Amino acid sequence: MSHLQPPDREKLLEDGVFTRPGVDDDHCFTEFQRQVLDAVQMQLFPEDGDGPAARDINALPYLELAMTDPVNVDDGDPDFIDRGIKWLDGVSRKTHAVGFVELSGELQNEVLERIAQSKFGKNWLSLLMYYLTEALMLDPFYGGNPDMVGWLWLDHRPGFPRPVEGRSYRDFK
Repeated sequence: MSHLQPPDREKLLEDGVFTRPGVDDDHCFTEFQRQVLDAVQMQLFPEDGDGPAARDINALPYLELAMTDPVNVDDGDPDFIDRGIKWLDGVSRKTHAVGFVELSGELQNEVLERIAQSKFGKNWLSLLMYYLTEALMLDPFYGGNPDMVGWLWLDHRPGFPRPVEGRSYRDFK
C-alpha cells in the first residue's frame, strides 16, 4: 500500500479556488442565536491544541450559508436549530439563572450533557455536529475549512475538479 504525502498547501492553492463567492452581510440567525451557536460549537469543537476549533473552520458562517440551501430549509433544519437554541437557553436559565452564553465553559458543557440526555437534545447536537463536520471537510469554496485548515489537519487530498463559481453543487439542481 502506498502512503500519500500530506497535501502541499501551495500546490492545492494553485489547483483551485479557496474563497467562497461573495455572500452579503445578512445573517440568517439573530445576534443572540449567533452567540449561542458560537458557544455551543466551541464546546463541541474546542480550542484544545489538538486540531482546529470551530472558529478556525469558520463553523458559524458556514452554518449560516448552509441554512440558505433550499434542501436544508425544506428539511426543517433552520427551524429545528432555532427551537434548540431557545430550549438550551431556557434550560440554562432554569438551572443556573443566566443564559447559556453567560455560563463558564465548564457549566456550558454541563448543560450540553444534560440536554443530550433527551431525544430532542441528542438530535439537536447531532445536527450541529453534522454541520461542524461539513465545515471541517468541505471544499473551502463553500465557506468552511478556510485555508484548507481541516484538510491539512486530516492530511486530506481534495477531489478533482474542485468547485468554482458557476459550477458548484448548487448550480446543478
